[in-house]
Amino acid sequence: MSTGISLPKPEEVGAFYDAANDLIARFQGGSMHYGYWNGPEDDSTFEQASDRLSDILIDKLGPGPDDRVLDVGCGVGTPGVRLATRTGAELVGISISARDVELANARAQQEGCADRARFQHADALKMPFDDDSFDHVLALESIVHMPDRVQVLQQIARVLRPGGSVALTDFVERTPAAAAELPNPSLLKRIQSSMVDKVQKAALAKVIESWHTAPLVRAADYTSFASAAGLEVVEVTDISQNTKYTAHRFYGAVYEYAKHNEVPPEIRKILQAGPGEKRLHWLIEDDPAVGVIIAVLRRPSHG
Repeated sequence: MSTGISLPKPEEVGAFYDAANDLIARFQGGSMHYGYWNGPEDDSTFEQASDRLSDILIDKLGPGPDDRVLDVGCGVGTPGVRLATRTGAELVGISISARDVELANARAQQEGCADRARFQHADALKMPFDDDSFDHVLALESIVHMPDRVQVLQQIARVLRPGGSVALTDFVERTPAAAAELPNPSLLKRIQSSMVDKVQKAALAKVIESWHTAPLVRAADYTSFASAAGLEVVEVTDISQNTKYTAHRFYGAVYEYAKHNEVPPEIRKILQAGPGEKRLHWLIEDDPAVGVIIAVLRRPSHG
């Protein structure tokens, strides 16, 4: 899946979010990550759904008031502030976007938890923290922007205390049930499938480029990723059927907004690479080929 897709550069990711994060957060319920819906009948707002996904990851970490948590790729601070408020833990967030950091610290101040939640500009590939500095690490939809997932996980393992855990979300390549190959397909069917696959990969490459994300991986890759970083896999869970409503809601709202308002070039590029208004329904009707996983990893305890 990585063919033809260039790796994101940290400085370009930072510039992208400096320009686009206000609008992205506006149409993603005040956050910068996917929402979690319980099914097609779930009428939760984007804000409720994104908070739900934050809570799922926070609960998997289970931090307490005496814990120190690192939020890697903090966005505008919504999940980090939520974690600090819910658990009483100390939260340190980092982002490659200076605008993210500004908005996140403002949010902590507004929510009255700036004494427990602070955010700073930093590169996740070169974290400015001592070894064994944190009890837990949260990485909500940020590793997707890293050119080297293993390098990031190695940095996380370095700053994580023995026995500490990391909860993250990542984008993955899936094999949709609806697209499963029939037994003994005819030559024509194989040719048609190959042509569709090439078109879909080309379209996906444009979407990935527009969001400055890295090539997709597979859920099974996390076994080797964790091992290379010195971490253990606790769980890898596919939540694609719960998150697939995100793109439909986001793109629909932004397409409509852009008809009547000026948007930054970065947002315009996202819309041009996106599915188009006439194909929005396809995003929630089909089994997603691009999915979302939750991965929970742990640094082994000494001895």
